Amino acid sequence: MSTAFTNFAGRSAGWTVLGLLAGLYAAQSVTGSMVQTALPVVLRDAGMPLDQIGYLAVLFLPWALKFLWAPLIDRFPSERTWILLCQSGIILCFLLATTLPPQTHMGALAAVLLVMGVFAATQDVATDSLAVRASNAETRGLASGASTAGAYLGFLIGGGLWLVVYQHTGWAVSMAAMAGFVCLLTIPVFLSKAIITPRVHATPGKGKIGFRRTLQNRTLMYGLVFLVVYQTGLRMGTALTGPYLVDKGIALDTIGILRGAGGAVAGLIASSLGAVFVQAAGIARSIVIAAILNVLLLAALAAAEFTGIATSMLALGLLLAQVAAVAFSFVALYAAMMNWCNPEQTATDFAALQSIDAILAIAASSVAGLLGNAFGYGWLFASSATFIVAAIFIASRTLGVSARTAQGVVLSEKVSEP
Repeated sequence: MSTAFTNFAGRSAGWTVLGLLAGLYAAQSVTGSMVQTALPVVLRDAGMPLDQIGYLAVLFLPWALKFLWAPLIDRFPSERTWILLCQSGIILCFLLATTLPPQTHMGALAAVLLVMGVFAATQDVATDSLAVRASNAETRGLASGASTAGAYLGFLIGGGLWLVVYQHTGWAVSMAAMAGFVCLLTIPVFLSKAIITPRVHATPGKGKIGFRRTLQNRTLMYGLVFLVVYQTGLRMGTALTGPYLVDKGIALDTIGILRGAGGAVAGLIASSLGAVFVQAAGIARSIVIAAILNVLLLAALAAAEFTGIATSMLALGLLLAQVAAVAFSFVALYAAMMNWCNPEQTATDFAALQSIDAILAIAASSVAGLLGNAFGYGWLFASSATFIVAAIFIASRTLGVSARTAQGVVLSEKVSEP
């Protein structure tokens, strides 16, 4: 066992913290994946028009706007208190939803799901803050890996297993089952008081907690330059994978398996292995390696399109491999983002980074649609790879500074030592 991990285990209960983080991210991911992936299937099966199903996008507003109330989590009760309140709110919303089947109560159900989204997004902010403070610069890879793996587990349950339960037991039982799942994942939070470290109090003269201090965070600003370039390419490259497979003549149920269970399992495995790799190789090096993997896969897709050899099986294989590469990328990148946060306002800084990433995802999806429609998938994949190559070239200037300057403290880039 490495010295770094021994210190981690002694300071914050090691595996207990990792399990707690994985469970919390699974709980919040259940909500988002159910609304994003599974609920539209149920509504379409019930005969709801596609234009009305499209209105479900408004339910994602809490995740896009969570940065607005993130400073409250830094200023007021502990993350544990916020998490317990939000988990309880999610459970109550699921239980209330048992009486609101979408076929007859869609309006009321949408309102309940919107409230549930607020609870889940707020829990996300508090959990991100907890993940930053329960780890240190030497153990961020483990914390990020546990968080990412938990998110994929929640996606597997909320986006896949929930549909199976619904099909065989009906709406009320499926909602009650989700409430029970979140309830089980709340139990460890009650036992976590001893392993959650006290907050870092604001330094006199440094100013109040808020976005002004985020903008003054030199570490975060350098990292943000890399984040914008890198994630633009990655988001563009993954935005149209569903339509791309449809255009390859692949059946919808096969696409569902690939993007649902197959993608979740691949992401779960890749994120778990990625955590170990980040611990051994270091955060910045792992990000660059993940970027190279994504460049190679996107370049292969582009080459297959340009040469006309992009068969349906080849496309399926490359895109499934890319799911794993993206999961590995998230582990390394989120570990870096944790290091960029000011320890005095972890919730505010991390929420700001995630909101920017969400905006990038929206913008990149729009650009991907325009590029794909005008020039074809080959040029879309090639353009995406080009952005990631540009990010690799600026990594030493941006990630290098971020690894050395965190509020004036030198951070160790090597995560695991013999």
